[in-house]
Amino acid sequence: MASTSDPHSMVDACSVALTGPLLPVRLRDLPRPPRRIHVLGELPRGPGVAIVGSRHPTKEARCFAFRLARDLARAGITVLSGGAEGIDGAAHLGALRGGGATVVVAPAGFEKPFPAFHRRLFERVVARHGAYLSLRRPSEPAFGFFARNACLVALAHVLVVVEAKYRSGARNAASWARRLGRPLLIVPSAPWIPAGGGCLLELRLGGKMCTGSDDVLDALEESLVLPPRPKHRTANVAEQTELPFTAPAPATGLDAEARLLLEAVRAGARHLDAVCERSGLSAAAAQRLILTLTLEGVLAADPAGGLGVTPAGSSVSCRKPPK
Repeated sequence: MASTSDPHSMVDACSVALTGPLLPVRLRDLPRPPRRIHVLGELPRGPGVAIVGSRHPTKEARCFAFRLARDLARAGITVLSGGAEGIDGAAHLGALRGGGATVVVAPAGFEKPFPAFHRRLFERVVARHGAYLSLRRPSEPAFGFFARNACLVALAHVLVVVEAKYRSGARNAASWARRLGRPLLIVPSAPWIPAGGGCLLELRLGGKMCTGSDDVLDALEESLVLPPRPKHRTANVAEQTELPFTAPAPATGLDAEARLLLEAVRAGARHLDAVCERSGLSAAAAQRLILTLTLEGVLAADPAGGLGVTPAGSSVSCRKPPK
C-alpha cells in the first residue's frame, strides 16, 4: 500500500484507488460492496476494532474511549473509527498514544477532510503507518455518512459503542454490526445522562457490555480472531477513569474490608490488581468498595489515572472502631 513521502501534507501524498479483487475481503459482506475505495497510507493487517460514539461526549466517555483505544493498540489491535470530533477523535488519539496503527474511515476525500480541524490528526495517522480511507474521491466533500458507517463496521472484527444518543450515527453503526454479524459491545451509560441513552437501548437489544479492553479481547477470542490468552484479569479502563464531580462528605466509619482497601491504597496500591494483591480482597469486593469510597469522597483518581486518597479521605481512620 502506498504511504506518504511527506507526513505533513495529505494533499501532496499519493492515494490508491482499490477496486474489484483489490478491495478488502471483509467489504464483501456488505449487501452492496463499494465499487471503489480511496486509501491514503497503509491498511494494517490483523484484527481491527471499530470504536464509535457521540460527537459531543461527556468527559468520562472521551477519557474511556482514549484509554480503551490505547490499551487495544498496545495489544497489537488496529483501531478504526470515523474521524469525527468527540469519541472518534479520542479513539484515534488513544491508538497513536498506544504506539499502534489506526484507520480513519472518512465520509470525505482527503483533500477536503471532515471535520477540517482534524486534518493534523489525520496526517499523524497516515504518518504512523495507519490509513485514511474514504468512499469519496480525494477532492469530494463529506457525504453518505451511513454508507461510511457500513464500510467501517464491515472492515472491523468488533464494534464498540462508547456513548450514543437514541438517534445517532453510532446507533446506525450498531445496526450494521447486527446485520453483518459483527460482535457488538456497548459501554453502559448512567440513565440520567442523555448522551448515553442509545447505549442503554442497545444493551436491551442484545449488545454485550464493555467495561474495558479485556472485554474486547475476549470478543476477538470468541470470534476466533485471536488465540486464547492466559486468563489473568487486568484493571479495566473504567476503573482508571477520573470522575470529575463534587463528592459528598466521606463516611466516618469503615467496615473491615473498606479499611483493608484504604490501607492498601495508602501503602501505594494504585490499580485494582495491586489493591487486591495487597489487601487480599477479591476483585468483585474491591470494585464495589472502590465505587462506594469514590462516591463518598474518600478515593479519587490521581493525576496518573490511578487510585488516590482525597484530602477529605485522609482524615478517615483505618483503625477498627470501638465496640
